[in-house]
Amino acid sequence: MNFTLKVPKIEPAADNNVAKVTANCLFMRTASGSMYGGRRSMSWWSCVGTVLTWVFFTSIQIQEYFHEITAGNFAGSLFEYVNYGWSHPLLISAGFLVCCFWMFIPWRRQLPIIFNRRTNKVTCFIDGHVISEDWSNLEAYIKDVTTFTAGGVPVNEGILTFTFKLRGDNAREFQQFRAVIMGTQDVPAAMINRGIYGAAMIWEYIRLYMREGAAAVPPIAPIAEYRLKRISDPFRHFNPLKVLSVKFWWYPIAIPFFIFIALPLAPVVIIGDLLYYGLDHILPRRKWPRELIDACEGIWDGSEN
Repeated sequence: MNFTLKVPKIEPAADNNVAKVTANCLFMRTASGSMYGGRRSMSWWSCVGTVLTWVFFTSIQIQEYFHEITAGNFAGSLFEYVNYGWSHPLLISAGFLVCCFWMFIPWRRQLPIIFNRRTNKVTCFIDGHVISEDWSNLEAYIKDVTTFTAGGVPVNEGILTFTFKLRGDNAREFQQFRAVIMGTQDVPAAMINRGIYGAAMIWEYIRLYMREGAAAVPPIAPIAEYRLKRISDPFRHFNPLKVLSVKFWWYPIAIPFFIFIALPLAPVVIIGDLLYYGLDHILPRRKWPRELIDACEGIWDGSEN
């Protein structure tokens, strides 16, 4: 009896792992850039958490006001009470942001992996070294990594790892360096088949680009844009009325969700998104080494990344 193993076709996809695509060069973000940088990343959530912390402690302050009024310990207005201790929630939320600020460091220091079709070279910055490897000699492998959330729930993540070799003075001696790209998550197939499948989709995207060029790879349509283009975007992206854009029979669920969750949380997320937008334009970025710029004939230096 013969058995045929059916292997599902892996579609190419890359979402926010792609920093830029040109005719000759593909710029891919490393895992740290995808995890810690961009909207919906860890640093973005820290900004939203900062605003949420301020709202939470301000609401406690308002509850304390009504308690003091009822107890007869305070006779002024709510504005006077909040104005007296306005700095307390602000200092607590600022302290929260400072505690989370380490997340911004790998984001602002990220440098891409550059795949050059014209030269067939792959170049990246690892441990203080700018390393290039021929595409034909590049070693790549896919790994399934299991992490645990705060609630102890295991989450499978796929990573695509490239191995680069840095030759020493002796031709027989070399050091190995590894660069990692996170598996895609913003494509429906990857959301269902997490782990290795998402990393394989990234690999197929890169291979298709190197084989056929920019016109052959699918357009990137992530769930969240990596950066805001306009200051008005948060109001459009997090409009709570979107919750009501469902079929009529979903309204018994959509309306309570809109009233009790979407409507009160939308301003928090919008303000957090605007805070992230401001920090994105204020915080310094790592300057690209000249060798990395030259790896793609100076076509890009990471500005507006």
